[in-house]
Amino acid sequence: MYEQIDKLLSQSRLDEAYELMKKELALAEGRDVNAVMYLLGELAGFCRDTGRFDESIGYALRARREFPGDRDSDDYTAVLLNLANAYRAAGSSQAAEVYEEIEVLTRTHTIHRAAYHNNYALYLQDEGKFPEAAAELLSALALVKDDPRRTAITKANLAVCLVRTGDMAGAEKNAGESVRYFEGLTPSDFHYSAALSAMGDICAARSLNDRAARYYEAALSEIELHMGRCGFYDLTADKLRQMYGGERPHLSGAELSRRYYETFFRPVFKANFAGLADRITIGLVGEGSECLGFDDELSADHDFGPSFCVFADDSVSDDDFDRLREAYNMLPRTYCGLTHTEGKNSSGRRGVMRTSGFYRRVLGSAADVFIRFAEHDDRRAAFSPAAEDFQLIPDEDLACAAGGTIFAGGGSFVRIRRMLRMRPDADRYAKLSAEIESMSKHGEYNLLRMVQRSDTVSAMLCASRFMESAMRAVCLIHGKFAPYHKWLWRAVRDTDTEFADVIAECTAMCARGEYEQAVGRVNAAVMSRLTEAGLAHGHEPLAAAADELLASARRVNTAEKIIALEWDMFDRVQNVGGRADCQDDRETFSIMRKSQYYCFDGDLLDSIYSDFAAAYRDGRNVITEKYGYMMKYTVPEEYAKIEGQLPPVGDMKAQIIDAIVPIQVGWMEDFAQRYPHLAANARFIHSYDDTASSTSYETYLRGELSTYSDDTVALYGALVARTAQSGGNLAEMIMDRSVHMYGYRSLEEAEDVKKGRGDV
Repeated sequence: MYEQIDKLLSQSRLDEAYELMKKELALAEGRDVNAVMYLLGELAGFCRDTGRFDESIGYALRARREFPGDRDSDDYTAVLLNLANAYRAAGSSQAAEVYEEIEVLTRTHTIHRAAYHNNYALYLQDEGKFPEAAAELLSALALVKDDPRRTAITKANLAVCLVRTGDMAGAEKNAGESVRYFEGLTPSDFHYSAALSAMGDICAARSLNDRAARYYEAALSEIELHMGRCGFYDLTADKLRQMYGGERPHLSGAELSRRYYETFFRPVFKANFAGLADRITIGLVGEGSECLGFDDELSADHDFGPSFCVFADDSVSDDDFDRLREAYNMLPRTYCGLTHTEGKNSSGRRGVMRTSGFYRRVLGSAADVFIRFAEHDDRRAAFSPAAEDFQLIPDEDLACAAGGTIFAGGGSFVRIRRMLRMRPDADRYAKLSAEIESMSKHGEYNLLRMVQRSDTVSAMLCASRFMESAMRAVCLIHGKFAPYHKWLWRAVRDTDTEFADVIAECTAMCARGEYEQAVGRVNAAVMSRLTEAGLAHGHEPLAAAADELLASARRVNTAEKIIALEWDMFDRVQNVGGRADCQDDRETFSIMRKSQYYCFDGDLLDSIYSDFAAAYRDGRNVITEKYGYMMKYTVPEEYAKIEGQLPPVGDMKAQIIDAIVPIQVGWMEDFAQRYPHLAANARFIHSYDDTASSTSYETYLRGELSTYSDDTVALYGALVARTAQSGGNLAEMIMDRSVHMYGYRSLEEAEDVKKGRGDV
């Protein structure tokens, strides 16, 4: 019976504990006097703390009346303490008389002396006698100094007194020590709320209203967890309203969850699970408007409220997983006046879960490839997602998996999330092509056909499909994952306000039947963004842009396969001076290589990939060879020692390289004249400036071309010739790609930023 009651109380199942105690009391009547006395004491304390004052006094009086033992004993003193506290909580003047009786008893029965001082101090506080109450609490502290829990309880009470006496430094010291003891306990201690409330009082006295409100909010959660909405709850709620100057301000779901985590679970995790920190990720991620940042005051109907996600790696043992889940389930159920509610289809979206289970639920079986490679926890890992890994995953699912907010963690969850955010451009371009094609189909063709047929219902359906594809296209252009359709316009509004305004305007035009004008307006806006991103030409029709994007997807897919092989080789290059910093910077490496390869045509890329694949099969490291060829200009004496180990460069290839290099060097010189600050961030241009530690653009180009096969060099030469004949500048094209990948809208913008920073 004792264990059952303790378990229910520790889990804050207050109503169940109350009913069980009353039931057991009825069963114990006339059969077990010890059980009766225990239950009367428990019920007196429970009813006092939960605001059932008349019942509390009734149970305490009965316990005194029916006490079976020596009335000059410790046990009888405990009965009197229950009665005095019941009278005090009810505001009865009879409390003073009982406390006097207890004081006499505790002169000889000192086991309850500290409890007397503590509880009598609370009575004195209620009477407004704060200096006297503080003196009682100091006496209690001297008696409980070897008991950390009772010391923390006493210091919380003392802090309240010291605030009222004006000793703010003493109040803060005692309250802070009390909070530090209680925070992190799981289950939380009944008295934690008093310590939090005391800290709130201190902050309020210092006019630190925001901090005071945070403490009062936490105190309210703890009070409700252990005592329900009792008088102490109402008193604290009144203090909170004063801090807010009225009603609670609205918090977004993400901010609510973060505060809830920081207030209650972060100290619990630090105290009990610190050894799991590198295998646990905590945040608010997944389905739900609050995860996407689109929630508002209407969102509180389901899956909203104080809650968060704890993602555990598969390597976390079942025992630790169960302990985490138990600790989460013991957190206060309410916070900031809200309780987490689950809809009928949203069970299991919050709380403790396995990382692999989450990603499989959101992404389906496509998650397996990411889960498998999540163990590669560094930037040098050979794995990077390929376009085919993303092809079958809808963007709305990717938005759920890669969105949201991370509060803390270092587990595989973060590594998978990083991979998802590395979505290959090939997948993005392919999906963008499909959306542009859908725009053409539903807007330029089907919609206008339905208008000609005066089929208004079908026209509206086509207009809806057209608008949805346009918004998904804009998300893709901006590199965003398009969310579930009901949040699509919100996502566009947050990403591209100007385009969102176009959509809103054109939706109104469609409602007026101005379909053709709306289609033209949206098409122009999408084409403008495609052109700005360098993905299409403004004069193209949508269908042609879709075809061009699909061709780009195929070309980019080849480029990304090259980069994956190239990174693996680059990672394994052995430098004389040890590993270079750039070998640990995959992001920069990827941007630099993409900037170049995305400017090449499909035939050239296929040939380069063939070169790399052949070298990979033969166990050759093309990157090591490239640096070897470069040594001819940077450290010629060392080159002489290794020249025989490098594949020979044939006469024909050498002649083509000699023809290519001056053209590209001239392009780079021209670029440097027009964009001097950007050029200053790149390599210096000429081989005559080479040193053992610095390699020029010219030397790097010769080294790279020397690694290509004869066929590849010929195709590269043809590309350079075509570009030169058309008046283009390949160096500028590559730099333009690069600045776009770094988030600039143009070379001019990037140059202005560099110039303004003096960043050379």
